[in-house]
Amino acid sequence: MINKVVLVGRLANVPKTNHVTNKNNVQCVTFPLAIERGYKPRDEQAQTVDYLHCKAFNKTAANIMQYCRKGSTVCVTGQIHSNRYQKPGEEKPQYFTEIIIESIKFLPNFGAIKTGDILPQTPDEVWGELSDAEKTHTIMLAKETMVKQIIAGQNTAPLETEPVKVIADDESHQLMKTLEEITTTEPSKEEAAVLI
Repeated sequence: MINKVVLVGRLANVPKTNHVTNKNNVQCVTFPLAIERGYKPRDEQAQTVDYLHCKAFNKTAANIMQYCRKGSTVCVTGQIHSNRYQKPGEEKPQYFTEIIIESIKFLPNFGAIKTGDILPQTPDEVWGELSDAEKTHTIMLAKETMVKQIIAGQNTAPLETEPVKVIADDESHQLMKTLEEITTTEPSKEEAAVLI
């Protein structure tokens, strides 16, 4: 069985949350997503718009609260959930459908936003405005930071090496003389047999 939906639209309202422990730890966010249908009704001038109830959790919810406002354009991927609840005193249960967001992509906001909100730039928009040289510089800085973190996590104590023994000139001359004597003398018959 497959339950997967991909939607592109604008936030019809400000995203709301009921569970906030701090600014960076938003647990759940809900918002209506306005999506225009691909046709106009014959008797109306404006396009028909569907408003779909969306819900996101954890890090995705925190990103939505940080980067989205009313009118923000987003692409969401998720699942369709059909839920049922019954109000006290009513006999018939109520049904509603919502989109549980698995991932979200923040899209550029083309055209003027009628709400007048000044939206913060998404990371993709900021990256798109950088020149090739700035992108290369940013990547190099990120790599340098990562290498520094790896080195900081390792034991960087200097290696202990044995000191190099330095011999005096007299000892050096004596050693060279001994080597010359060994190379100029002829080996005995026993030594020659071993060498062969």
